[in-house]
Formats: sequence, C-alpha cells, structure tokens
Amino acid sequence: APGPAPAGLDSTGDPVMNLPWTHSGLPTLALPSGFNDAGLPLGLELNGRWYEDETLLAYGKEIEEIIG
Repeated sequence: APGPAPAGLDSTGDPVMNLPWTHSGLPTLALPSGFNDAGLPLGLELNGRWYEDETLLAYGKEIEEIIG
C-alpha cells in the first residue's frame, strides 16, 4: 500500500494495491508480516496463477513459517 491504513473503522484506505487482483480473478493471499515503527500491522500480499490456489497456499505456509 502507498501508506498506512487510516485510523478508525470507516475505511480500509486506498484500494490501489488490491484492485488489479480483484478484477483479474487470480487467487490472492494476505499474510501478517510484522509491525511498522508506529506499531501498526504490516501485511504481505501474494498472488498466484489461475486455478493454482493450493500452490499459493503452500507458498504462503512456507513464508509464514520463515517470517513467523
């Protein structure tokens, strides 16, 4: 994302980073990946090929084990 999410629950922020994947129909996986200097959570988004959902989940599991 171009910056941290806005405070509050009214918005999740700018959708610029997820719109292409939403419209493409490709499998997408978001993993928690730590915190920034302000203590806000960071995420890592992975995208896979069509009909390769299980492969994407396997990669996600491996990455999650590495980054904790």
